[in-house]
Amino acid sequence: MTKKEAVLKALRHQDVHPCPYYCDMTDQLHETMCRYTGDPLFFEHTGSYLFEQRNESFVDMDGGLFSDQFGVVWNKGAQDGDFGIVSEYLLKEPSLGGYAFPEPDEQLIREKCERLVAHQDQFTMYIIGFSLFERAWTLRSMEELLCDMLADEDFVDELMDRIVAYNLKVVDIVSQYPIDCVFFGDDWGMQKGLIMGYPLWKRFIRPRIERQYAYVHAKGMYVAQHSCGDCSEVFPDLVAAGLDIYNTFQPEVYDIEYFKKTYGGSITFFGGISTQRLLPYKTPSEVETECRRILGILSKDGGYILAPTHAAGEDTPPENYLAFLKVCQHQGEGDTV
Repeated sequence: MTKKEAVLKALRHQDVHPCPYYCDMTDQLHETMCRYTGDPLFFEHTGSYLFEQRNESFVDMDGGLFSDQFGVVWNKGAQDGDFGIVSEYLLKEPSLGGYAFPEPDEQLIREKCERLVAHQDQFTMYIIGFSLFERAWTLRSMEELLCDMLADEDFVDELMDRIVAYNLKVVDIVSQYPIDCVFFGDDWGMQKGLIMGYPLWKRFIRPRIERQYAYVHAKGMYVAQHSCGDCSEVFPDLVAAGLDIYNTFQPEVYDIEYFKKTYGGSITFFGGISTQRLLPYKTPSEVETECRRILGILSKDGGYILAPTHAAGEDTPPENYLAFLKVCQHQGEGDTV
């Protein structure tokens, strides 16, 4: 059984052993792991079952600044593994007047798709980050967009519809290649609850993700959705919308046993290994024990991809990451490296 076949079996909610896994980490942690292990191809040698490419493209503007494909300028500073903060919001008023939406960079998208095609033994994912709410607030600002949702619904509808239209153009290109999954990245949650609250999520987000999911499915690909934070309220909506894979699935905010029992027959959980409280701070023994506990709960009857909840960062000690990797590579109790 290939790695792709194992993931597909998990997505069909069938028992699969070993459970598929993905060793997500930031570039900075990967550099640390390469130095620590003496292996310059550390990630390639982890045996990860998934291979991904991101849609974002950036232009380096020096001084820690870079511009994305929507013209948003980011100040990364010294942050590890993230985009930084928006330097200046482009939509000063609730209007698209004067702002020209970009067209997808077809050449770049095709180059990334060709990289994915070269990994057909793995489950391939094309990531469209900042896929709706995040893209809207990076143009308008979080505070103003939330106010607009209450005070100017027509503007928010127009803005989000334009974002969806852009995403579907990307999907049109991606679908021309034998790629398994489109992964939408869009943070909706806080540590407790949704950023915008359920009524506004249902009003503005749900109808648009339904359209995106249906479009991807019609092209013969699976759909994955990323959101950090507590999105408990929307899980029935995600099931109804036909979501296949949910990431990040943070154990700090979800009762993993309840969610596995309630939604595990419909959605495949991707993540579950805490980058907030486990990998950075516990001992290697504690990391291994907790990883095995979570694996035992979530992998039953398939529907699970073992992975960190987010790209593990440079605050993760190398010994702890190796403890996580040990569980991935040696899933039987009592295995030794």
